[in-house]
Amino acid sequence: MSGRDRERGEVDEGESLLEVRNLCKYFDNDGGLFGGMTLDREFPFVSRNPSTVRAVEDVSFDIKKGETLGLVGESGCGKSTLARTVLRLLDPTSGSVDFKGEDLATISGEPLRRKRQDMQMIFQDPQSSLDPRMKVGPIVEEPMRAHGMLDEEGREARAKELLEKVGLDPQHYNRYPHAFSGGQRQRVNLARALSVNPDFIVCDEPVSALDVSIQAQVLNTMQDLQDEFDLTYLFIAHDLSVIRHISDRVAVMYLGQMVELADKEELFENPQHPYTQALLDAIPVPDPRSGGRTNLLTGDVPSPIDPPSGCRFRTRCPVLIQPDEFDMSDGEWSAVVEFQRAVKRREFETTNRREVRQQYFEEAPTGDAGTLIDDALSHISDEEWAEAEALLTESFADASVCATDEPAYEVSPNLGDGRHYAACHRVRDAAVASGAAADLDAPGSGPVEELGADD
Repeated sequence: MSGRDRERGEVDEGESLLEVRNLCKYFDNDGGLFGGMTLDREFPFVSRNPSTVRAVEDVSFDIKKGETLGLVGESGCGKSTLARTVLRLLDPTSGSVDFKGEDLATISGEPLRRKRQDMQMIFQDPQSSLDPRMKVGPIVEEPMRAHGMLDEEGREARAKELLEKVGLDPQHYNRYPHAFSGGQRQRVNLARALSVNPDFIVCDEPVSALDVSIQAQVLNTMQDLQDEFDLTYLFIAHDLSVIRHISDRVAVMYLGQMVELADKEELFENPQHPYTQALLDAIPVPDPRSGGRTNLLTGDVPSPIDPPSGCRFRTRCPVLIQPDEFDMSDGEWSAVVEFQRAVKRREFETTNRREVRQQYFEEAPTGDAGTLIDDALSHISDEEWAEAEALLTESFADASVCATDEPAYEVSPNLGDGRHYAACHRVRDAAVASGAAADLDAPGSGPVEELGADD
């Protein structure tokens, strides 16, 4: 690399183009006339209790120049908010976003506007992301005009060249977006993103609105353009098949936090987090004899206003860790967890003590655990649901290490030599035994702290 390139902040292939550290994005939930209002039974009867939506919290990762990092998770887990915060379309609450050696979280105004030439975004909906009153030629030219690139004749020539690069006819320059199919509109979006020669493109579910056959064509086009223009992608999707096709590494998000990050093949063949395992199990298998899903998640995603302590996935985790003070078999502990969650959701057709016990416990726990279950059954028979829920939650769920400590570990990969980060206490013993180290601030970068230490 030349000295001039280094002055411009250029990076070599394989070096980190983007470094995100402890990024947080919170939203106030008290907007509007009645936002944050609660009704009380005593004077003054109305009070305002503002709350905060913790959409993205303490997320760290790197993206190397020329690679594609896939970001996957359920709808509402914070993927798009993270992407917009990385690009400074949203202002971060805290943390840093180091792009080509400059922290985007600390700049604004003209310096930030100039940086946008190197960062572009492809949005999810190819219909609403194109102005229906503009022809596709001016749409592709608009970023060049905003950044003062080329003259009018040069912009037109480049727009036609890019339309051809993305698989469209240059003669489509004077057509309106409504004349194109969904796949063609997304190609127009891709041409627009490429018009200012960016280094980094955020792809926010760019093929989720397209037919499967069209998805493959657009994905192949994106890969070809990545090789030709030396692009770096952050590719967001909820379809793991798409992620596996296009990504080099994969990050999994749940409720605003990153729960696992590893090389693509390592994550698909050796998933360590129960949430990742559940997502992989949800991939449809074209075999009627496969038996369907075996790792079905139950319950609702908790509110980001008041997320669970410790591991945020623990309220739905099928392998919640048993508290140390109890000594139950795996079957007994699973029955206790299922019973506690059913009480929380009020999933009972009867409150008869004997029938409820028969429904959830083939073998009821003994000792202190058995006494607590008996007390909860008594509350249920008296329809004291709140008391039963509080007793079970405090005694079992909240006493687990999954609730008391926030997990952050690095495990030895089975495939390749890339780093494998997993936010699950179940990998703790294996990680410690392997002698690996975890970077609790930046999964996927240099070690700073021994495994097994509290976060």
